[in-house]
Amino acid sequence: MKKIKNLTILFIAIVLVIACEKEIDIDLPPSTPQYVVEASINSRFPLLNYVFISTTIDYFKPDLSLNGVKDAEVYITPGIIIGKDTIYNIADRIKLYSVDTISKLIPALDSILGPFSGVYMNPIDLVGKLNTPYKLEISIANGAKIITSNTFIPKLIPIDSFEYRIEPKRENDTVDRAFFKFWFYDGPENNNYRMAVNVSPDSILFGWGACNSFRTFDDQYLNNGTRPYEFFSPFNQNDTLNIYFSHIGRKEFLFWQSFGRADNNTGPFATPGAVNSNVKGAIGSFTGYALDFKQIILK
Repeated sequence: MKKIKNLTILFIAIVLVIACEKEIDIDLPPSTPQYVVEASINSRFPLLNYVFISTTIDYFKPDLSLNGVKDAEVYITPGIIIGKDTIYNIADRIKLYSVDTISKLIPALDSILGPFSGVYMNPIDLVGKLNTPYKLEISIANGAKIITSNTFIPKLIPIDSFEYRIEPKRENDTVDRAFFKFWFYDGPENNNYRMAVNVSPDSILFGWGACNSFRTFDDQYLNNGTRPYEFFSPFNQNDTLNIYFSHIGRKEFLFWQSFGRADNNTGPFATPGAVNSNVKGAIGSFTGYALDFKQIILK
C-alpha cells in the first residue's frame, strides 16, 4: 500500500512539472485487476492460519483500499501421503469463514481486525500439523472463479540456542544497542527458511503483515551442520524480540524470494509473472510453515 501511495505521489509530481510548460492528456489503458491470495497454515499458532483474498488495482486509479474479496467459499483440506500419491478426503475438508463471522464468535477480534475484508479463518478447526500436505480451494461469485493451491508443512527445524551482547550507545543513539544471534541445526537435505521478526511485548499476531521484518534464505552455501544466523543491525536494549522461524517448501521459498525482489522494484503484483506464484487462478502463495517461536527480552 505504501508503494502505491509513493507511486501516485511521484506520478502527480511529474504531471505538475510538465503541466507548467504545456497542457497534456494522458490516455493509458487501465490495468486488468487480478485476484491475489495470501494463504498460510502453520504448526503452532491457529490465528496465523488464514486466507486473504484481494485484487490488484489500477496504479493510475488507485482507491487505496484493501480490496478484500467478500462472500468467497474457502476450504482447506489436510492430505495423506501414500507412496507417491497424496490423498485428500472431502470428509476432512475444513471451511474457513470471513472475519465478519469470526468476530461474532470471538468478540475480541472485532476491535483488532476492524473493517478488514477478504480475510477467512477458522482458528478452532484448522490446526496445522507437521509433515502434512494441504489443499486450498476458493470459489468466487458462485463458482464463476475457482482458485486452488497446494502446500506442505515440512518437519520442524528449531532454534537450538541464542546469545546477545549489549554495547554502549553511540553519540546519536538514545539507548544502548543489542546485537542478537542464534543457531539452528540444518540437515543434509536442501532446506528453505522464512523468518519473521516482531519487536513487541505481545507474542500474538493477527496476520504475518504485523511483523516488523522478514528474511527468506536457504542452505545453498551452508548445509548439514549447526548454522548461525546473526542480525548485523542492532536492536535496542530492553527490546522484546519475537522470532518466528519457519522451515518451508521450495516453491514457497521461491515465491517469497521473488516477492521481495519485486516489492523492492516496481511492486510485486504490477504485472503477471513478476512473482513465482504457486496458486492456480490467481497471483500469490499458499505457504505451509513448520514454525518455531522464541521470545527474548534483550535486558
